[in-house]
Amino acid sequence: MFSGLVGCKIGGIEMNTSFTVQDCNLIDVPTFTDERGAISVMDKELPFAVRRVFWLHHIADGKDRGEHALLDSTEIIVAVHGSFVVDLDDTINKTSVLLDSPDKGLVIRPGIWFRTHSYEDDGVSLILAEEEYARDKYTYNYEEFNRLRKKL
Repeated sequence: MFSGLVGCKIGGIEMNTSFTVQDCNLIDVPTFTDERGAISVMDKELPFAVRRVFWLHHIADGKDRGEHALLDSTEIIVAVHGSFVVDLDDTINKTSVLLDSPDKGLVIRPGIWFRTHSYEDDGVSLILAEEEYARDKYTYNYEEFNRLRKKL
């Protein structure tokens, strides 16, 4: 969790609005390959202690996932199989990132709206989260997200 939060509260929890989409960077996931195959490992590259790991798979054609913003924590998302697109939005800047390799991870910062879509080749997204899940630490309402971001 980041200290020095800047933002507004949702149900008593403040949304960190100090980050922009430019702060959501790709990191290299070290991958080692030999005649047996490949192994990808993250340890020193992690910008936080991982408290939760989950993955999305068997995504129905044309369906989106995500569509929320983390209020005060960070996640890393990796395409461990296939590919998908991640849309990032801070209300001023918007960008899309194609994840299509297990040797890249996308760091998603607090206060950034994101969604994943366009899953191809049985895309599987692995997410490493800084915090355990708590419903009140997310906003799932885009209008609320916009209102909170614009109170800067």
